[in-house]
Amino acid sequence: MIVRLATTLILGLSVLAAAEPLADAVYYNGKIITLWDATPAAQALAVAGNTFLAVGTNDDVLRRAGANTAKIDLKGQTVVPGLIDAHTHPIGAALAEAEGPLPPFDSIAAIQAYIRDRAAHTPADTPIVVPKVFATRLAERRYPTRQELDEVAADRAVLVDNGYASVLNSMLLEKHGITRESPDPKGGKLGRDERGEPNGLVLGASELLSPLRQQRAWTPRELADALKRVQARYNSVGITSTIDRAEDAAGFRAYQALRRENGLTVRTSVTYRLNGAGSAKDVQEQIEALPFVTGWGDEWLRVGPLKVVVDGGMLIGTAYLREPYGTRTDVYGYTDPAYRGELATPPANLRLVARLARDLGWQMTAHVVGGGALDVLLDAYEAADEQDGLETRRFTATHANFPDARAIARARQLGIGFDVQPAWLYLDGDVLRDVLGPQRVRDLLPLRSLFDAGLVVAGGSDHMVRLDPRNATNPYDPFLGMWIAITRQTHQGTVLVPEERLTRLEALRMWTLNPAWMTFEEDQKGSIQPGKLADFVVISKDLLTCPVDEIKEIDALLTIVDGRDVYRASGRDSETRDGKR
Repeated sequence: MIVRLATTLILGLSVLAAAEPLADAVYYNGKIITLWDATPAAQALAVAGNTFLAVGTNDDVLRRAGANTAKIDLKGQTVVPGLIDAHTHPIGAALAEAEGPLPPFDSIAAIQAYIRDRAAHTPADTPIVVPKVFATRLAERRYPTRQELDEVAADRAVLVDNGYASVLNSMLLEKHGITRESPDPKGGKLGRDERGEPNGLVLGASELLSPLRQQRAWTPRELADALKRVQARYNSVGITSTIDRAEDAAGFRAYQALRRENGLTVRTSVTYRLNGAGSAKDVQEQIEALPFVTGWGDEWLRVGPLKVVVDGGMLIGTAYLREPYGTRTDVYGYTDPAYRGELATPPANLRLVARLARDLGWQMTAHVVGGGALDVLLDAYEAADEQDGLETRRFTATHANFPDARAIARARQLGIGFDVQPAWLYLDGDVLRDVLGPQRVRDLLPLRSLFDAGLVVAGGSDHMVRLDPRNATNPYDPFLGMWIAITRQTHQGTVLVPEERLTRLEALRMWTLNPAWMTFEEDQKGSIQPGKLADFVVISKDLLTCPVDEIKEIDALLTIVDGRDVYRASGRDSETRDGKR
């Protein structure tokens, strides 16, 4: 009787063991930073299908291997969760280089060299447009003059542009009848030299400049192919998910086309951008006409928030501040001691969007760069919150470069998230300190204060021009972004407000769990733990222990999305999911 019971028990345990799911792949002998509270560090992980099956020690995880399981020896390399960039513009970034790579526009000489090259390789009647040139990022800290453009292409129409400020060469000035006697155009201002002659700079004046900025029409196939190219670039730096922060209907269709083809390699939440500048009726009709709402979609492609643009930009001197810019604005091409910036969306419209988003089930975000614009946005969110709490809606502030202590307290009360770009501190912090002064620049991206207040802060790039991850106009390499958050060092070596530094783990959260929260997906991704989507990255250095200045040099060696290889560094020798070399 006892023997029979023992035999039955052994057989039953064998059946249970056999029923335990086996891994398709096991990655072992690694240093795995999981961001999973139950097991913060591990040696191995197992993947079954498109999810993590097990995470732990080598012995524990290798028990989940079967005869057909691929076993990948990490050889001590570090693994982090799949990285999430909370702010990109991938289609526009690819199209900006559709006709060839763009160089870094970091000096007037670089701009002139690009114009020479375009003049030599394009038809004589084709205007030469130099995109996304910011005076704050030029060595000279000023825009080029028309004479400097004429030096290299006097017989061609040339436009140096950033979407707000443009420089026209003499041919274009003449074409538009701009002379010494010309008044400032509607909605803008003409730059003039010391003799009162136009120097080529035109600020604002969208009606005048819009025709010059128009790109050719792109086919649906071209849009989808452009998106695919950029997603491959994102995979190469460890990005497995992103939030596209501004798309129209054509952009949504490009994503849908790739989704139908199973061509996506980066999970994406797509933001729908509204025009908030029209009448209240126009704004309401835009929102009510949308046939979808936040959350529609699947784990690869989903609808994100509504977005409006509240103010201008800090790099062009139009961000809406709490007080005037002051007298050190030569870098922007104007001098006006009373100027505070521009509000692109009237406060009443902003309140309307917040209310409609709340009532119709949308998440909402808004482009707010200056502190004054953030305050106006918080007013709108508070008005919506008074009628029905927003705590579960995860409304967001995009950019939000200058939150002071009062704004941080208000944001904490509302439970909103912050989508920020540390690279702006790195590239522009020195100029902004000189323009605004050391006191106001203390509020520039106060990450430590935001974290200590319990706010969710997600890291992003605002990638929009050029495909090089570290030298794009807004670089999208996540490890550069983390290094900036950890050190607060500018490209000139200045350390801005060191007390606002983050720890290494906090910086990693900015590109993992925090943006996952922002898309309501923290239960699906952002950490390495059983049941979550199998998105992870093998990297070239130990993020937690390497010398701090080496963090910005970390490379992705292997990027896995949905349990499958989407990027493998050249020369890396390891097994794929099917066990083949």
